[in-house]
Amino acid sequence: MFSIRQMIELTGLSEFTIRGWENRYSAFDPQRSNTGRREYSKSDVERALLLRELLKRGHKISKIAKVNNKKLLGFFEQKADDVSPNSKVVTAALELMALQKWSELSRLFKKVQSKKTEELIQGFFLPVLTELASQIQAGIVSIAQEHVFSSFLKEKIYSALSDLENKKKTNRAHKKVRFVLATPEGDHHEIGLLLAHLLIRSSGFTSLYLGPHTPAQDIAETTLRFEATHLLIVSTISKKQGARQELLNFVGDIQKSVGSHFQIWLAGSQVPQFPFEQKSPLLNIGSFHEFDKHLKVLKEKRL
Repeated sequence: MFSIRQMIELTGLSEFTIRGWENRYSAFDPQRSNTGRREYSKSDVERALLLRELLKRGHKISKIAKVNNKKLLGFFEQKADDVSPNSKVVTAALELMALQKWSELSRLFKKVQSKKTEELIQGFFLPVLTELASQIQAGIVSIAQEHVFSSFLKEKIYSALSDLENKKKTNRAHKKVRFVLATPEGDHHEIGLLLAHLLIRSSGFTSLYLGPHTPAQDIAETTLRFEATHLLIVSTISKKQGARQELLNFVGDIQKSVGSHFQIWLAGSQVPQFPFEQKSPLLNIGSFHEFDKHLKVLKEKRL
């Protein structure tokens, strides 16, 4: 049983809202402790989460307050028959996140499989990230929900990398292509970078993942020691948003240390929209589809 204070912490709803739904719409029927305090059940917590999310999707509390939990859950599952299996999985994952059913979400992620890494990225990871970003922007997802959901995504990516490593057969010609991957100092978003790492490995190339929030000097030193041919920088935040430098200044510092004999591929929301000169060592990438296209061109050149 949960107190009203615990109910507030678990659902993110205010005491005013909980009591309002209870008194006005009979959404809950809490028991009373020996001291007369309200005590809510696990079912009440789940019900509050269901009601909260359905209201965000346009339902009216007066219409759904007395509907049982099973039927409330059914409202989430009312989808068109022509929705693809991957779309259904993405929808299910986001609904489980909304209801904070983390154990069920973990089991769902483990079931997501694909014979080809490209299909896993294009059919699951990218759609779920796109929808997650949309819900974050709309204020539907809390910071805690985002962090937990992101941790499950990372686990899934690392699992896919491990599976790939176990069955990898790299062409000798491809071993000459060596990527280093990082985000600029101050940028802690790494899921896009991890997906790029996965796609590079699935293409048969060698890659070294430095990860997020990496100083320019560290990237430069690692690039030289690793004898990299390509550097991928994914930048998602500006200097105003917390990055130490604007992207092109950051890249300029790297080039001062390593020269311009290898290509630097730039991706993320902070990448300039204008194309670089044809002979420039810089290449801006606007999407994962475009990134995959460049990898395939690179692969053809090495065959």
